[in-house]
Amino acid sequence: MKAPSIRRLCLILALALALLPIGEAQCREYFLPKPDARKFAVILGGAAVNEAYQTRFRQWTLKLREILVQDYGYAAEHITLLLGDGDAGSSTIAGSCRLETILTNMERLRKNVRAGDQVSYFFVGHGTSDDQDAKFVIPGPDITGTKFAEILDGFSDQDLVVVNTTSSSHPFCSSLSAPGRVIVCATRSAVEKYDTVFARFLLEALEGHAADRDKNRRVSLLETFLFVKQKVAAWYKDQDRLPTEHPTLDDNGDGRLQTEPDPARNDGAIAQIADIDTLATFLPEVAAEGPAVETLRKLTARVRTLERSVILLRRQKSEMSDQDYQQQLETLLIDLARSSRRMRFLRANLQNGYSLDE
Repeated sequence: MKAPSIRRLCLILALALALLPIGEAQCREYFLPKPDARKFAVILGGAAVNEAYQTRFRQWTLKLREILVQDYGYAAEHITLLLGDGDAGSSTIAGSCRLETILTNMERLRKNVRAGDQVSYFFVGHGTSDDQDAKFVIPGPDITGTKFAEILDGFSDQDLVVVNTTSSSHPFCSSLSAPGRVIVCATRSAVEKYDTVFARFLLEALEGHAADRDKNRRVSLLETFLFVKQKVAAWYKDQDRLPTEHPTLDDNGDGRLQTEPDPARNDGAIAQIADIDTLATFLPEVAAEGPAVETLRKLTARVRTLERSVILLRRQKSEMSDQDYQQQLETLLIDLARSSRRMRFLRANLQNGYSLDE
């Protein structure tokens, strides 16, 4: 076999190994940008103990939906918002957050999604736990982590994200852990059962892409987690209060949520390449559908895929010879630079009302 073929094989192997969950092989690559992949969101606003909480949960869930549509390019019809007892007068609230409504809407969503689509679930409200199971508090019978895990099992061909902002959310989230899933949780144990401030800082992280640490114009789940974690810690310090919540993350399927995820050691590897943004955020608002827009969508997906490959390659640096690493990195960076330049050129043309290609 020729040397260049060996290097290509090493790169393919390195990128595959970077996504392997601990102790398990996987049959596909997770969170792989594709031109035709879609992103969906399910926002669950639970039961409130009084009117003040009811108002807060309503504001937070509606704001989250607004941010996903306006800042992240989600199609309005791809967001399912279930809130409390529902609101027949609201066109943005799909129904109540009762168990039967959740099950009905999740079955409808399961029939609508395609392989490779991304589905993100957001929990806003109260959580409880006991010796038997953890629960998300909703009107009527509460939904347990075990039950919600059964729901997620129906989405085995999709990339899944769960963000649980509630109290006592740790045991609930632990039961949802599985290879390829990114789980972000407001607490680190069942004893952290007091009201959390996680949700308010989640909104702050997402609005205006505030959590975009590397300034690549999109926000990953790892960036979101790190932003919220820092804000939560700072809030308790400013309030001179002992922290009663410690955000955690799991994305390797071992069920052990980490307060200090490290992509090189435990968790964070998949969260680092799991973006909240859709490809629509990179398309000019003035552009109509057509061949040029489709070309731009494919170029954008290619750029994201190359950026993803660079991240994965850098994670494998210690396991490669310096020569192989530098050669593979150079190949990726050259391709990335060329593809990015062409993407910017075409985007500018579309923005100005042209459809010229290079």
